[in-house]
Amino acid sequence: MLRNSNAGMYVYPVVAPEFRNWRIEQAAWREKAVLFDQSHHMDEVIVEGPQAEEFLARHGINSFDNFGLNRAKHYVPVTPSGHVIGDHIVFREREDKFILVGRAPTSNWLMFAAAWGKWNVRLRYDPRSPSRPDGERVLRAHYRYQIQGPDAPRVIEKMNGGPIPEIRFFHVDWINIGSKRVQALRHGMSGAPGLEIWRPYKDKNYVHSTILEAARDADIDLVS
Repeated sequence: MLRNSNAGMYVYPVVAPEFRNWRIEQAAWREKAVLFDQSHHMDEVIVEGPQAEEFLARHGINSFDNFGLNRAKHYVPVTPSGHVIGDHIVFREREDKFILVGRAPTSNWLMFAAAWGKWNVRLRYDPRSPSRPDGERVLRAHYRYQIQGPDAPRVIEKMNGGPIPEIRFFHVDWINIGSKRVQALRHGMSGAPGLEIWRPYKDKNYVHSTILEAARDADIDLVS
């Protein structure tokens, strides 16, 4: 069935399909540490304005009553009839500013809802990168990396210059990557400790090289 499918293989945009042997990379997130580059495969929608919270709460099933600053949660928007549109991860950066990351149907629904309704909100849309950029330069609003695996804390402490704050699951704090201050989400995509980090895309190359250098200094074979 898969061989005969007309859909073709899934193309992860921009990022190389593998950097070493795929078996080594699969083992790394269970046994060592791995660096996931998640800068390109998801939409990003920034929602801000006086009614940002009310707007998101109105169009999703989530309660925002206890959703304080520097938190993240799984956001599920629905139609007025209750049909699920999709999902995003929503980050709260200010009382009036949220960043949502996920697939296109949710992004499209929120943009439609903002245009159709009379909401005092501003939406900035950053679509996922093209699957086949054909050599064209690709830019995003933010880079987004995940450092995961049992050895991830050693890499993170090395690049931070010491122990990092205790970050609860799906909470956000600030850490250092070399000379840059970055936001870090306590996550666990691989089932092991790790962080998701992001900041403006212009810093991507510096942050990437600093992470790899920290892995070498910590004597860890970190696999991209």
